[in-house]
Amino acid sequence: MKDYIKEIIKKGESSDYQRNLVREYLQEYFLYILYRKKFFKDIVFCGGTSLRFIYKIKRFSEDLDFSLSQQSGKIDFQDILKIQKDEFEKAGFKAEVKISMKTNVNNAFFDFPGLLFEYGLSPHKQEKTSIKIEIDTNPPKGGKEEMSTYNGSFMFYLMHYDIASLFAGKMHALLARKYTKGRDWYDLVWYLSKFKDITPNFEMLNNALKQTGNDSIAVNGENWKQILLGLAKDLDEKSIVSDVYRFLEDPGEKELLTKENIINTIGT
Repeated sequence: MKDYIKEIIKKGESSDYQRNLVREYLQEYFLYILYRKKFFKDIVFCGGTSLRFIYKIKRFSEDLDFSLSQQSGKIDFQDILKIQKDEFEKAGFKAEVKISMKTNVNNAFFDFPGLLFEYGLSPHKQEKTSIKIEIDTNPPKGGKEEMSTYNGSFMFYLMHYDIASLFAGKMHALLARKYTKGRDWYDLVWYLSKFKDITPNFEMLNNALKQTGNDSIAVNGENWKQILLGLAKDLDEKSIVSDVYRFLEDPGEKELLTKENIINTIGT
C-alpha cells in the first residue's frame, strides 16, 4: 500500500507537483477508508477537493471538507479519526493527529512526518506532509446530496453535493471570506466555463450567508452575476496567482486568472 507512492511520483516534474501527488494519494486512501467503514451514510463530501475527485478539476487541494448529511443525526469525529489513524498505521504510515472541536466545524490535521524524506522529496527527515480534515456539523439547509463511484488507485462510492450545491458553497466562500483566495477564483472560472448554464443552489447559498452574517442582500437568479462582478472589479491578480500556482496541474493556466478574463467569464 505505502510503496505505491514510488509508482505515482513522476520524475522530472516540479517538487510542488510531486508533493501534490503524494498528498492526493493520502487523501484518496482517507476517502477509501471512509467508504469501507460506511461513513458516507453520515457525511457528504464537499469543497474544492470534491471537484478534483468527482469532476476532475485540474488543480490539487490541501483539505478534505465534509458536511453532516441531512439524513444523519450526528457523527463521532474522534472515532472517525481514530479509525483512520489505525488504518493508515496498518498500511505502514506513521500518522499524527491534531484535533479541534471548538466550533460547529470540527477540524483536524493528519500529519505524516518523514514521508517526503523517505521518498526523496525533502532533505529534512522530519518534514511533514499534511491533510486538513473538516466536518461541518451544522451545514446550511437545502444542499442536494447524491452518490458517485470513484475509480482511481482505489474504487469506491462517496456521497457528495450536486454541482449546484457545490457551486453555492464556492460562491459563499467568495462572498464571506475576508481575504482573497486564488483557489476560489480559479474554481469560479472552472465552474462557469465547464457548466455553461450553471446557477448556484440559492436556498443553500442564502442559508449559508445567514449563518455567517453576510445576508444583507438575498442572492437570486437576477443578481448573482452582478454580485460576482462587483467582487471581481477589485481583484489583485498577483495575489490570486501566488495562492493557486503551486496547486495547478497545468501551470500555464495561471494565464486565465487575469481580472479581464475572470470578468469576461462571469459575463452578465
